[in-house]
Amino acid sequence: MEGPVLLSIVHNCISAAEILLALLGIKRVVYLEAPLSCQKSAVTYLAAFFLTAFAGQILFPDSESMAVLAALIFFCVHIFLTRKRRRLPGVGLLFPAMGYLTGLLALFYGIPYTFGNYPQNGIWIYIIDGIFWAGAAAAYCGREKINQVLRLDAPYRKLGTWERRFLHICGLFLLVIGFMIIGVKETGMEEDASRIFAGFGSFAVILLEISAVILIHQENQKDYFQYMTTVGEHYLKTELNHFRAYQEREEKIRRFRHDINNHLLCLKELTGCGDLEKAKEYILELQTILGESRQDFYTGNEIADAILNEKNILARAGNIEIKLEGKMQDSSGVQATDMCILFANALDNALEYLNRQEKDTKWISIEIRQQGKMLTFIFQNPVYENVIFSPGTTAKEEKEEHGLGILNMMYAVKKYRGSLYREIRKKHGIMIYSLEILLFLPEDSVS
Repeated sequence: MEGPVLLSIVHNCISAAEILLALLGIKRVVYLEAPLSCQKSAVTYLAAFFLTAFAGQILFPDSESMAVLAALIFFCVHIFLTRKRRRLPGVGLLFPAMGYLTGLLALFYGIPYTFGNYPQNGIWIYIIDGIFWAGAAAAYCGREKINQVLRLDAPYRKLGTWERRFLHICGLFLLVIGFMIIGVKETGMEEDASRIFAGFGSFAVILLEISAVILIHQENQKDYFQYMTTVGEHYLKTELNHFRAYQEREEKIRRFRHDINNHLLCLKELTGCGDLEKAKEYILELQTILGESRQDFYTGNEIADAILNEKNILARAGNIEIKLEGKMQDSSGVQATDMCILFANALDNALEYLNRQEKDTKWISIEIRQQGKMLTFIFQNPVYENVIFSPGTTAKEEKEEHGLGILNMMYAVKKYRGSLYREIRKKHGIMIYSLEILLFLPEDSVS
């Protein structure tokens, strides 16, 4: 294969990749569609795209459109991979998404033509390529912030029917007006008229693109706050339930201590009379009371204690051992609701996973570290597959009812300028899932 031909094929594949990535960005940011579930799937998807685009260019070397066709096809494939329902109607998203992309491209043609000469292909294409990849590099450098916005907020925000229709209409309008601006020289208009059309068309494109995104963002911002209010109420109720259970256990312990002398006198009378069977029954009753009221874990925080001891009852029922190491020196800077969110979700996720496993050894380890205003929680448990789902996603069939626990935890962590890190690593031949939470407490909360 000659050098110029190979260079042309590579350039066409890169241009097609730009189109695909731009369409996927519009699908994700504008339409709030879900991404691929994990990084491995994304890498496989992109590799399959490049192989398809490259093969199409080799089989049809004279057709530059084959690579573009591959981009459009793989956009539809992405919809099939990320949607669980309404996949075929979702393919129609291609056209309004192309409209938003075409509208952006039209600006690079319309604005220069309005104030100067119509840009020619060649060097102009390379300028657009350079701008795209510069933007892609900036997005990569700021990927943590972008992921924080998209992964934390998007699962709570869903487009309503009128919002989706509005975006579709805007996208289709942009598709038409964008192609007219790009091909304004071929419309047969006089030069002055075409310049006026390009100028007003570019203004309309900018206005529509910005207005559509802002309108949808504001509407979803309202929905988001409504959802977070509901979440707050839910965890407040959960927190109160845990605390009531904690108080009940404490009350039982106090009553038992108060009556301990009476219990001892009863046992003394029973053994003194030689009624050992009755004495045994009495001891068993006392053991039952102690088992129900005992508190196995002390973390230094009443809410965490209540949750941990209540979840331990469920763990013992599933033959799961919970181990605790460390203690909070001062957790007054952490809101009770946030403590509930962190401990309840971390333990619920671990318990749900381990209860599904038919294994002899099942355990959950919790490590608490505090140094000054830095408070760290590390939750660990064994796992049997090397898969970590993205926040807001789940392997369960009830997608809308699950998969938000990690997101709620991330929001709680965000309040304390902290971080939440998840990984699976191998230790002593066992795969261990580790959830590490770091919080920075307010200065005035640390004694």
